[in-house]
Amino acid sequence: MKKLIRIEGIPNFAASIYSFIARKNPCIKDIHKEVVDEVSLNIYSGRILDVGTGPGYVPIEIVKKRNDLKVTGVDLSSKMVKIAVKAARKARLSSRADFKVANAGNLPFENEYFDFVISTLSFHHWSKPAEYLKEIHRVLKKGGKVYIYDLRRDTPKEVDSEVRKKYGWFLSFLLLKIIRAHSSITVKEAEEALSRVDADFSKKGIESRGVVIKLYFIK
Repeated sequence: MKKLIRIEGIPNFAASIYSFIARKNPCIKDIHKEVVDEVSLNIYSGRILDVGTGPGYVPIEIVKKRNDLKVTGVDLSSKMVKIAVKAARKARLSSRADFKVANAGNLPFENEYFDFVISTLSFHHWSKPAEYLKEIHRVLKKGGKVYIYDLRRDTPKEVDSEVRKKYGWFLSFLLLKIIRAHSSITVKEAEEALSRVDADFSKKGIESRGVVIKLYFIK
């Protein structure tokens, strides 16, 4: 299924709706948990940048899990950032989870500022992936890692079947048809994006994990 539309970010008027879905949908919650667990296991300490942070659920859960980390989330939507800031304040974690309005192609940080960069379910929005990854490379420390997670649109039938068994017909229909129609990429699209990256990463690759595609880089 082809994507119906492509926009750089979620419009402010839709931010509250997206935040509610991300907070309540078991499929999305499980993806967020997988990201939080994996990132928490793969960084010793330091600063993390979350690109396309949305309502900030991933950064907040990371700092809940690891009190030696600080996460900065950036998003194009000022409404999303307001929702994330409010959530961090409510959790009393504002000192370690902060949020800014910013574009991935022009990050307001100095060179080699972050130890780790992540992005969850945002990559499909990026209009210029190669340029954005070059900017991410700039703010990443030597030896730092980048983990980018997005929904896979061209999953094998057996994967779709497993999703239906786990989440039931209605939730799997929302994920596999409605959400994925816009918020997803194919393996081919991920490979093409990877091939266009000219930033000097020492390692890069793709992992397919069921309904999720992970792009990874090491500087």
